[in-house]
Amino acid sequence: MKTKKWVTFITAGISAISLICAIVATCPCVNLPLMYDISMAIFGSALLGFIMSLIEYFAERRKAMESFLSAAYKVYVQLRKIKLLKLDQPQDLILDCIAEEQHNKQWGKCDVETAKALGIEAVHKKRDAYIAWIQENEPMSFSESDDIESILIQIYNERIEDYSNMFMKYMDMYIVASKIDLEDLSNAYGNLDFLFGIRTIRLAAVKSIYSQLQEYCNKINLEVYLFNMIKDEKGSFGVCCKKIMELNDFFFVTETTQDDGREWTVIYQRKLDDISDRMEEFRSKIYFKKDVTYQKKHPVFSQLRRINGSIEKESAF
Repeated sequence: MKTKKWVTFITAGISAISLICAIVATCPCVNLPLMYDISMAIFGSALLGFIMSLIEYFAERRKAMESFLSAAYKVYVQLRKIKLLKLDQPQDLILDCIAEEQHNKQWGKCDVETAKALGIEAVHKKRDAYIAWIQENEPMSFSESDDIESILIQIYNERIEDYSNMFMKYMDMYIVASKIDLEDLSNAYGNLDFLFGIRTIRLAAVKSIYSQLQEYCNKINLEVYLFNMIKDEKGSFGVCCKKIMELNDFFFVTETTQDDGREWTVIYQRKLDDISDRMEEFRSKIYFKKDVTYQKKHPVFSQLRRINGSIEKESAF
């Protein structure tokens, strides 16, 4: 792209200089027929070269922009594979329970004397709080012969195990996302160099597409180090779960509206939706189109519930 740009500049400059020399040569005070002939010969050759290089420049311009858009779209599609983590129970309480369970497992690995020396002991404060939440929000029926405490503890253990397994799956998802290759995108961006539109095309592309995709990938890479430690049975599982929720909040935006005793909750991948719009605007500039056709934004989750808490409709996409 840069080669075509400079060839166009050079041939245009030579054409202009040779034309000026030819005009000067025809002035009565100069009257240099030989200079005129040579200047016109150079002008004709340079003008032809300029026309040819300009044609090649626009072909190269289109190729470079299409290459950049294609590379950006590949990264965008990979990021779109990130799935929403929607917890159906209090997030903070679940995270606290997972952290407490990890603490208790560490206590269980220590002998009594070591645990006592380090001041480590099993605690169940968060477990008791979660069980209290279950009793308050999930009506259950028990018989007189049931060991209610044992049943609730069993329910608690099963749920925390399910949540822990779910968080492990999301760790795997982000580890895969961290391997997104940005090399083709970087090379394609470096090849964007224009005669015109440096600010409106190239700088707009780096600000609204290239830098944004790079930021989102870097955001994942910063946390994946901790996730890999868990795979090696090191680090804090509770901390990693919180990091997953932070990434979840980073990529997904929740919009809530209330009307006529109902609450409508919709969740979008807003950041990637914005990049989709910027890529469409960039695509329109490739073909010199004035009108831009934006893709319709679809939510990744929607829920309609009554204000009293009962769910009428729920959909995940």
